[in-house]
Amino acid sequence: LCVALSEGCGLKEAAEFEAQDKARKEGIDARNDAEALVNQTRESMNQVGDKLDPTLKATVENDLKALEDLVNSTDINNVTPEQTEELKAKRDTLMNSAQQLFSKMYEQAQSQYAGQQGSYTDPYADQKNQNAGNQNGGDDVVDGDYKEV
Repeated sequence: LCVALSEGCGLKEAAEFEAQDKARKEGIDARNDAEALVNQTRESMNQVGDKLDPTLKATVENDLKALEDLVNSTDINNVTPEQTEELKAKRDTLMNSAQQLFSKMYEQAQSQYAGQQGSYTDPYADQKNQNAGNQNGGDDVVDGDYKEV
């Protein structure tokens, strides 16, 4: 009977520790994900620089700062369940605002590219037309054999 009780106590303690370990892992993962997002967002914003919409950029910078402050104030070895939830919420907020910012930038780049394509003139158009004329009976076309080495 004593053996059975002590084994039962061990299972109860193991289940309790498993729940604590799971919560600890979730907190560490949330903090690491948040820190990675902060770094990735900052790097992306630095790469595109002044091409960003100023209003959306300010929103992203505020969200970035809020998440970064929370990450820096959180002890990676002791993330509370409340901090885990707050990290996730602020991470989601930053992801949404950054997505809006970069989507708008991408749309602007696409519209500029489409506009440039429409006004594109081929600098070799005259030469191509001349070559097309030569292929239609011109005498200066030379056929040749070649050998791949």
